[in-house]
Amino acid sequence: MPYLMHICFDNSCRLRRKNYLFEYKGIRFKLVQKNPRKWADILLTVLPDREVASRERAFAAASEFLSALSWENRARIMVWEWGGRGWSNELPLSRAKPIISTFPRIPYGGDVRGCDIASIPNVETDEQRIGLTLFREAAASNNNYISFLFYWQVLETGRGTRPEDFVTNTYKKRPRGLMLDHRDVNRLPLNGRSLGIYLRDDCRDAIAHIRRKPGKKKLELDRTEERTRITISVRVVRAFAEYYISDVLNLQNRLYLVRKTKRGFPIYVDRVYSWSHGCVRAYQ
Repeated sequence: MPYLMHICFDNSCRLRRKNYLFEYKGIRFKLVQKNPRKWADILLTVLPDREVASRERAFAAASEFLSALSWENRARIMVWEWGGRGWSNELPLSRAKPIISTFPRIPYGGDVRGCDIASIPNVETDEQRIGLTLFREAAASNNNYISFLFYWQVLETGRGTRPEDFVTNTYKKRPRGLMLDHRDVNRLPLNGRSLGIYLRDDCRDAIAHIRRKPGKKKLELDRTEERTRITISVRVVRAFAEYYISDVLNLQNRLYLVRKTKRGFPIYVDRVYSWSHGCVRAYQ
Protein backbone atom coordinates (compact mmCIF):
# COMPACT_ATOMS: atom_id res chain seq x y z
CA MET A 1 0.00 0.00 0.00
CA PRO A 2 1.32 3.51 -0.78
CA TYR A 3 2.71 5.42 2.17
CA LEU A 4 2.57 9.17 2.81
CA MET A 5 5.89 9.89 4.49
CA HIS A 6 6.30 12.95 6.75
CA ILE A 7 9.75 14.55 6.96
CA CYS A 8 9.89 17.44 9.43
CA PHE A 9 12.34 20.33 9.36
CA ASP A 10 13.01 23.70 10.95
CA ASN A 11 13.88 26.62 8.70
CA SER A 12 14.94 30.04 9.98
CA CYS A 13 14.21 31.60 6.56
CA ARG A 14 10.50 31.80 5.78
CA LEU A 15 9.47 31.13 2.18
CA ARG A 16 7.16 33.25 0.05
CA ARG A 17 4.51 30.54 -0.24
CA LYS A 18 2.96 28.23 2.34
CA ASN A 19 3.03 25.25 -0.03
CA TYR A 20 5.30 24.11 -2.84
CA LEU A 21 5.34 21.04 -5.07
CA PHE A 22 8.68 19.97 -6.53
CA GLU A 23 10.66 16.98 -7.75
CA TYR A 24 14.25 16.54 -6.59
CA LYS A 25 16.52 13.66 -7.56
CA GLY A 26 13.58 11.68 -8.94
CA ILE A 27 11.34 12.02 -5.85
CA ARG A 28 8.29 14.27 -5.64
CA PHE A 29 7.66 16.33 -2.53
CA LYS A 30 5.09 18.70 -1.14
CA LEU A 31 6.52 21.36 1.17
CA VAL A 32 4.14 22.60 3.86
CA GLN A 33 5.23 25.68 5.79
CA LYS A 34 3.84 26.19 9.28
CA ASN A 35 4.06 28.76 12.07
CA PRO A 36 7.69 28.47 13.26
CA ARG A 37 6.74 29.66 16.74
CA LYS A 38 4.58 26.55 17.18
CA TRP A 39 5.35 23.77 14.69
CA ALA A 40 8.06 22.42 12.43
CA ASP A 41 7.63 22.59 8.66
CA ILE A 42 6.98 19.35 6.76
CA LEU A 43 7.96 17.67 3.50
CA LEU A 44 5.42 15.11 2.29
CA THR A 45 6.15 12.40 -0.25
CA VAL A 46 4.20 9.36 -1.45
CA LEU A 47 6.19 6.11 -1.43
CA PRO A 48 5.16 2.77 -3.00
CA ASP A 49 5.41 1.17 0.47
CA ARG A 50 6.68 1.87 3.97
CA GLU A 51 9.75 -0.37 3.72
CA VAL A 52 13.02 0.95 5.14
CA ALA A 53 14.71 1.13 1.71
CA SER A 54 11.96 3.36 0.31
CA ARG A 55 12.01 5.67 3.33
CA GLU A 56 15.80 5.92 3.33
CA ARG A 57 15.89 6.91 -0.36
CA ALA A 58 13.27 9.62 0.18
CA PHE A 59 14.93 10.91 3.35
CA ALA A 60 18.33 11.09 1.64
CA ALA A 61 16.88 13.16 -1.21
CA ALA A 62 15.00 15.42 1.21
CA SER A 63 18.10 15.95 3.35
CA GLU A 64 20.23 16.82 0.33
CA PHE A 65 17.59 19.29 -0.88
CA LEU A 66 17.42 20.94 2.55
CA SER A 67 21.22 21.15 2.74
CA ALA A 68 21.22 22.96 -0.60
CA LEU A 69 18.37 25.22 0.54
CA SER A 70 20.18 26.01 3.79
CA TRP A 71 23.26 27.01 1.80
CA GLU A 72 21.25 29.08 -0.68
CA ASN A 73 19.33 31.09 1.93
CA ARG A 74 21.99 31.03 4.68
CA ALA A 75 19.31 29.43 6.84
CA ARG A 76 19.46 27.29 9.95
CA ILE A 77 17.75 24.05 8.95
CA MET A 78 17.34 20.85 10.97
CA VAL A 79 15.64 17.75 9.54
CA TRP A 80 14.18 14.50 10.94
CA GLU A 81 11.68 11.78 9.96
CA TRP A 82 8.28 11.87 11.67
CA GLY A 83 6.16 8.90 10.62
CA GLY A 84 3.36 8.82 8.07
CA ARG A 85 0.15 7.09 7.01
CA GLY A 86 -1.35 4.97 4.26
CA TRP A 87 -2.27 6.72 1.01
CA SER A 88 -4.60 6.09 -1.91
CA ASN A 89 -3.18 5.72 -5.42
CA GLU A 90 -6.12 7.72 -6.69
CA LEU A 91 -5.12 10.89 -4.83
CA PRO A 92 -2.40 13.23 -6.16
CA LEU A 93 0.35 14.52 -3.92
CA SER A 94 -1.11 18.02 -4.20
CA ARG A 95 -4.09 16.84 -2.12
CA ALA A 96 -1.90 15.57 0.72
CA LYS A 97 -2.03 17.28 4.10
CA PRO A 98 0.03 16.57 7.21
CA ILE A 99 -1.77 14.37 9.73
CA ILE A 100 0.74 15.06 12.50
CA SER A 101 2.58 18.09 13.86
CA THR A 102 5.66 18.31 16.01
CA PHE A 103 7.44 21.04 17.91
CA PRO A 104 10.46 22.84 16.41
CA ARG A 105 13.89 21.64 17.49
CA ILE A 106 15.63 24.95 16.83
CA PRO A 107 14.55 27.65 19.32
CA TYR A 108 12.73 30.51 17.64
CA GLY A 109 15.01 33.50 17.33
CA GLY A 110 13.26 35.56 14.70
CA ASP A 111 13.29 34.74 11.02
CA VAL A 112 14.07 36.13 7.59
CA ARG A 113 11.07 36.44 5.27
CA GLY A 114 10.57 36.50 1.51
CA CYS A 115 12.95 33.63 0.70
CA ASP A 116 12.34 31.12 -2.09
CA ILE A 117 13.23 27.69 -3.45
CA ALA A 118 13.45 28.83 -7.09
CA SER A 119 17.19 28.14 -7.34
CA ILE A 120 19.58 25.99 -5.30
CA PRO A 121 23.16 24.71 -5.67
CA ASN A 122 23.60 21.67 -7.89
CA VAL A 123 25.08 18.91 -5.70
CA GLU A 124 27.11 16.87 -8.18
CA THR A 125 29.64 14.93 -6.07
CA ASP A 126 29.60 12.91 -2.88
CA GLU A 127 32.12 15.33 -1.34
CA GLN A 128 29.79 18.26 -2.02
CA ARG A 129 26.88 16.38 -0.47
CA ILE A 130 28.84 15.50 2.66
CA GLY A 131 30.25 19.01 2.97
CA LEU A 132 26.82 20.63 2.69
CA THR A 133 25.32 18.18 5.19
CA LEU A 134 28.04 18.94 7.73
CA PHE A 135 27.66 22.66 7.13
CA ARG A 136 23.86 22.43 7.59
CA GLU A 137 24.21 20.50 10.84
CA ALA A 138 26.87 22.89 12.15
CA ALA A 139 24.73 25.94 11.42
CA ALA A 140 21.65 24.36 13.01
CA SER A 141 23.34 23.23 16.21
CA ASN A 142 22.63 25.10 19.44
CA ASN A 143 26.05 24.09 20.81
CA ASN A 144 29.20 25.94 19.70
CA TYR A 145 31.44 22.96 20.44
CA ILE A 146 29.45 20.70 18.13
CA SER A 147 29.28 23.43 15.50
CA PHE A 148 33.06 23.79 15.54
CA LEU A 149 33.61 20.05 15.03
CA PHE A 150 31.20 19.90 12.08
CA TYR A 151 32.68 23.00 10.42
CA TRP A 152 36.16 21.53 10.88
CA GLN A 153 35.03 18.25 9.34
CA VAL A 154 33.91 20.17 6.25
CA LEU A 155 37.62 20.88 5.72
CA GLU A 156 38.28 17.11 5.76
CA THR A 157 35.76 16.10 3.08
CA GLY A 158 38.09 16.65 0.13
CA ARG A 159 41.41 14.98 -0.56
CA GLY A 160 44.89 16.38 -0.17
CA THR A 161 45.73 19.25 2.15
CA ARG A 162 45.20 18.87 5.89
CA PRO A 163 42.60 21.25 7.39
CA GLU A 164 45.17 23.20 9.43
CA ASP A 165 47.37 23.70 6.35
CA PHE A 166 44.38 24.78 4.27
CA VAL A 167 43.40 27.37 6.88
CA THR A 168 46.93 28.75 7.24
CA ASN A 169 47.65 28.93 3.50
CA THR A 170 44.25 30.41 2.65
CA TYR A 171 44.55 33.02 5.40
CA LYS A 172 47.93 34.11 4.04
CA LYS A 173 46.46 34.59 0.56
CA ARG A 174 43.24 36.20 1.85
CA PRO A 175 41.20 35.54 -1.31
CA ARG A 176 38.22 37.73 -2.09
CA GLY A 177 35.76 34.89 -1.51
CA LEU A 178 36.88 34.33 2.11
CA MET A 179 34.18 36.10 4.13
CA LEU A 180 36.24 36.47 7.30
CA ASP A 181 36.15 39.27 9.83
CA HIS A 182 39.85 39.76 10.56
CA ARG A 183 39.00 41.44 13.85
CA ASP A 184 37.89 38.00 15.08
CA VAL A 185 41.31 36.54 14.23
CA ASN A 186 43.02 39.37 16.10
CA ARG A 187 41.06 38.42 19.25
CA LEU A 188 42.28 34.81 19.25
CA PRO A 189 45.22 33.73 21.49
CA LEU A 190 47.48 32.50 18.68
CA ASN A 191 50.65 33.00 20.76
CA GLY A 192 52.92 33.02 17.72
CA ARG A 193 51.29 30.02 16.06
CA SER A 194 49.64 29.94 12.66
CA LEU A 195 45.85 30.25 12.57
CA GLY A 196 45.47 26.67 11.35
CA ILE A 197 47.58 25.20 14.15
CA TYR A 198 45.65 27.22 16.76
CA LEU A 199 42.28 26.00 15.44
CA ARG A 200 43.58 22.44 15.38
CA ASP A 201 45.28 22.34 18.79
CA ASP A 202 43.21 24.66 20.96
CA CYS A 203 39.79 24.00 19.41
CA ARG A 204 39.37 20.80 17.38
CA ASP A 205 41.65 18.57 19.47
CA ALA A 206 40.70 20.21 22.77
CA ILE A 207 37.00 19.52 22.07
CA ALA A 208 37.58 15.99 20.78
CA HIS A 209 39.98 14.84 23.52
CA ILE A 210 39.22 15.49 27.18
CA ARG A 211 42.60 14.02 28.21
CA ARG A 212 45.45 16.12 26.81
CA LYS A 213 49.20 15.87 26.95
CA PRO A 214 51.06 18.26 29.28
CA GLY A 215 51.21 21.73 27.77
CA LYS A 216 48.23 21.21 25.48
CA LYS A 217 45.11 23.35 25.83
CA LYS A 218 42.28 21.86 27.88
CA LEU A 219 38.67 23.00 27.68
CA GLU A 220 37.42 25.05 30.60
CA LEU A 221 33.69 24.90 30.07
CA ASP A 222 32.79 26.82 33.21
CA ARG A 223 34.74 29.96 32.25
CA THR A 224 33.01 32.76 30.36
CA GLU A 225 36.29 33.81 28.74
CA GLU A 226 36.74 30.28 27.40
CA ARG A 227 33.21 30.22 25.95
CA THR A 228 33.83 33.58 24.28
CA ARG A 229 37.03 32.19 22.72
CA ILE A 230 35.16 29.21 21.29
CA THR A 231 32.34 31.42 19.98
CA ILE A 232 34.84 33.56 18.08
CA SER A 233 36.67 30.46 16.83
CA VAL A 234 33.40 29.06 15.47
CA ARG A 235 32.83 32.22 13.43
CA VAL A 236 36.35 31.95 12.06
CA VAL A 237 36.22 28.27 11.11
CA ARG A 238 32.77 28.76 9.54
CA ALA A 239 34.23 31.30 7.13
CA PHE A 240 36.88 28.80 6.02
CA ALA A 241 34.28 26.03 5.70
CA GLU A 242 32.17 28.25 3.42
CA TYR A 243 35.15 29.07 1.26
CA TYR A 244 36.20 25.40 1.17
CA ILE A 245 32.82 24.28 -0.13
CA SER A 246 32.75 26.98 -2.80
CA ASP A 247 36.39 26.87 -3.88
CA VAL A 248 37.81 23.41 -3.13
CA LEU A 249 34.64 21.34 -3.54
CA ASN A 250 33.69 23.68 -6.41
CA LEU A 251 30.01 24.11 -5.59
CA GLN A 252 29.39 26.55 -8.43
CA ASN A 253 26.64 25.13 -10.65
CA ARG A 254 22.92 25.62 -10.00
CA LEU A 255 19.53 23.98 -10.38
CA TYR A 256 16.32 25.81 -11.22
CA LEU A 257 12.73 24.94 -10.33
CA VAL A 258 10.81 24.84 -13.62
CA ARG A 259 7.84 23.25 -15.36
CA LYS A 260 8.29 21.40 -18.63
CA THR A 261 4.75 22.46 -19.60
CA LYS A 262 2.46 25.18 -18.29
CA ARG A 263 0.81 22.80 -15.82
CA GLY A 264 3.61 20.30 -15.47
CA PHE A 265 4.91 19.15 -12.09
CA PRO A 266 7.73 21.47 -10.92
CA ILE A 267 11.16 19.85 -11.23
CA TYR A 268 14.75 20.92 -10.56
CA VAL A 269 16.94 20.98 -13.68
CA ASP A 270 20.15 22.70 -14.74
CA ARG A 271 20.23 25.71 -17.05
CA VAL A 272 21.14 23.71 -20.17
CA TYR A 273 18.21 21.33 -19.73
CA SER A 274 15.83 24.21 -19.07
CA TRP A 275 16.85 26.07 -22.23
CA SER A 276 16.89 23.02 -24.50
CA HIS A 277 13.43 21.86 -23.38
CA GLY A 278 11.76 25.27 -23.31
CA CYS A 279 10.90 25.04 -19.62
CA VAL A 280 9.13 27.83 -17.77
CA ARG A 281 9.91 28.99 -14.25
CA ALA A 282 7.65 27.50 -11.60
CA TYR A 283 5.77 29.73 -9.15
CA GLN A 284 6.42 33.00 -10.96
